[in-house]
Amino acid sequence: PPPARARRRLSSSDMFSQTGWSAVALGTVCTLLQLQQGQTTAASVVAPPPPHNPNLKYFAVWELEQGPLSPSNVSNFANFLFTSNNPQTIQEYAAGGVGPSLLRVRSVFFSGRVLRPDYKARWAQLLSTVVRPMLANGTLFGVFFGDEIVWSCTSWNDLNTAVETVRSDLPRGSAILYYNEAFPVFTEKKCALANGSYAPVVYPNVPRGLDWLSIDYYPDEGTVEGARKIYEQLIYPLMTAEQSSLFVPPAYGAGNVTLANELCCSQTTRDGANPPCNGNCTAAMLYWAQQVYDWAREDHRIVGLNPWHWNGDAVPNARFAPGLAHMPAVLAAYRAIGHEIITGQQADLVFL
Repeated sequence: PPPARARRRLSSSDMFSQTGWSAVALGTVCTLLQLQQGQTTAASVVAPPPPHNPNLKYFAVWELEQGPLSPSNVSNFANFLFTSNNPQTIQEYAAGGVGPSLLRVRSVFFSGRVLRPDYKARWAQLLSTVVRPMLANGTLFGVFFGDEIVWSCTSWNDLNTAVETVRSDLPRGSAILYYNEAFPVFTEKKCALANGSYAPVVYPNVPRGLDWLSIDYYPDEGTVEGARKIYEQLIYPLMTAEQSSLFVPPAYGAGNVTLANELCCSQTTRDGANPPCNGNCTAAMLYWAQQVYDWAREDHRIVGLNPWHWNGDAVPNARFAPGLAHMPAVLAAYRAIGHEIITGQQADLVFL
């Protein structure tokens, strides 16, 4: 068979010494080590070059601004915020090397599931007092409308109105406009009502004024291959050539083995089974991190990755916790991925 691409393993210091993971740097000539009956043999093969996506330039984490690490301690792998609506926080992170960022503006336009009646006045005030000055001083490069807006049964028309309102003031090229959606809006054409039932949605296209769209998709819902199919078959056909995407991979744990097998490596998703993790969320998150990074380097419509989520303590029976900040091996993996993305030095990585 053709040789596999050479992959660079993270150093033991990067991966934290307590993990016991090996550290080997690999080049385009790959040394294959075969351990058989205590004997080691080596063979050199020329590996094909790894994929490189010139558009993949952005890395962030949901709620990164909540700490506990300071801006200077995350600036080597994250280059923007998008979940903060606090201009002061965004400026503080920019001073620490993380930025420019996106300002979250959902509450400016929406109240619950509907467009605010005074959204025009609220946006005009924010634009003149915050957005334009921060765009001018380089601490801001656009806005984030929010998470799962249509999934919450806000109408596509209301979403589009909000997007077009901002786009009319900030023409394409002057600011990035972004929002994240839930996958059932595209796969099942439905939204979730407050009473737990569902309603059909009309989603004719990704709002034309947007620059970026993403969905979040996790191993309790599907597989990495399934996420890629949603983008390629259901989302990209709704986008224009000038629009791009991000992807939100999982970065979380679980409070017991049963929950870990359900949330981190489900065997019964809509796409089929994930690789078994035997109750080890760290192993499952590392698998997703590597597979998603490989996909992002091959798909030139993807401009960034922003895993969910940063905080959340490890407590018994917790769902989707701890977060990335409290999962050392997974954090080390995403530090390496993020650093490669924001420095343009994309390479194959392997997390063993």
